[in-house]
Amino acid sequence: MAALAYILLPVSGSFAFFVAQSRRVRIHGLQAIAYGTVWPLLLYLSSALSSSATIVVAAAGALGWVALMALTAIGADPKIPGVERLFELSEGER
Repeated sequence: MAALAYILLPVSGSFAFFVAQSRRVRIHGLQAIAYGTVWPLLLYLSSALSSSATIVVAAAGALGWVALMALTAIGADPKIPGVERLFELSEGER
């Protein structure tokens, strides 16, 4: 279920984060939101540099996205630095 959070970044991540009861699914939902926000911003910024930079960022982002989905699907829990801290802050408000 957690791997589904990465299908439509950040839409499915938002659904997983706000609706799921499982801590694991919620963390992956928040990671999907973060990844789905940062990756397009990096693409936008890289497009100001050069088309080569944009291609590199697009390829690296796609590879990271597939890796997050695949690793989560097999039961591993890859972590994006800083997201777990953000999750802990959001848990305090819940």
